[in-house]
Amino acid sequence: MKNIVATISFMFISFFGNAQLLFTENFENYTLGNLFTTVYDNTIPGQGGWYLRYISTNALDVNGYKITQESNKGKVLTLTTTNIPTGKIALNLVKPGIDAFINQRTTGNNVLKLEVDYYTGEKHNFTSGTNPLQVFKLGYGNNTLGIHNNQLLEFRFYSGSGEVRVRYNTIYYTGDNAFSFMSFGSTGSGVINLPFNTWVTYIVYLDYNNRKIYLEAPYANTIGVGDQFLANSNSTNLFEDFKPSEISMNFGAHDKGRNVPLTNKYDNIKITALKEVPPHILSAESFLAQKFNIYPNPAANVVNITNSENMLVNQVAIYDTAGKLISTQSFNEQAELQLNVEHLANGTYMLHLKTAEGIAVKKLVKK
Repeated sequence: MKNIVATISFMFISFFGNAQLLFTENFENYTLGNLFTTVYDNTIPGQGGWYLRYISTNALDVNGYKITQESNKGKVLTLTTTNIPTGKIALNLVKPGIDAFINQRTTGNNVLKLEVDYYTGEKHNFTSGTNPLQVFKLGYGNNTLGIHNNQLLEFRFYSGSGEVRVRYNTIYYTGDNAFSFMSFGSTGSGVINLPFNTWVTYIVYLDYNNRKIYLEAPYANTIGVGDQFLANSNSTNLFEDFKPSEISMNFGAHDKGRNVPLTNKYDNIKITALKEVPPHILSAESFLAQKFNIYPNPAANVVNITNSENMLVNQVAIYDTAGKLISTQSFNEQAELQLNVEHLANGTYMLHLKTAEGIAVKKLVKK
């Protein structure tokens, strides 16, 4: 059972060393039943300050947004279909104002830890077309209740296959958004799988200092890495310019004719500010890097990259110490390669070596 006292106020801040709990939502102070009492027009909130993100013809049933009692967890937010047999439905919620809590962080705590308990729900039938997609999002900036273009990350669960992908913002250029998918070291791809009808926890670290993003997925026993988080932004105050401002979630039941409801559930949403990414996350990334050698270092023109385990490199991306992407070079699955660095100005750079096992990061000094 969750601690009701701990959630009386969202403004509660807890310090554990350098960690600050800035925002928490476990739905215990909500009333069981519908989140909304009527169909709203994007301007009137339901319980807890949640809004309908937008209204479409198949999202008008307020019975699809509920606070329910879950065994061993207490109250949770449940998104569900309401008609049997099921029809198509799209449910969309948004919780704005998250930036007010983020503003309470201590200066220098530029790593945000986002935690969410998520119930994967039933498998959706699909034989062709779009794999049904359920999405949890963290947005930034001046999104409106009708338009939500500015997203930092999207945790995507494909309820036809059980696949998970994490999409994060790389910023194509100032004022525009571009996205990349996180890679998972244990699979060598951008995909992990989760079981259906199961509560899982996912933990995301947004590292504004180093322009990286990590996913810790305890159930799948893996850590994902995105090494281009906001990489192409020329902002001089990255945290303030891309500070989280809202949480939102989409629920889409794309199949029809089932005799059981389709559901997803959420609980224990937390945002914590940290000074740095925890060592156990970084060690998973550095373990792969230790397998590579680069020489000479410092280098003037050409760098040799080798490893003793025949790991194949298909791309090398070069970043400066501010996290800005300088250049990329593709390779044809090579275990030993030479990288031309003659074009680089003198200074320190980070080489991101993309392999099937994940991304290894090595420091290079150009002289």
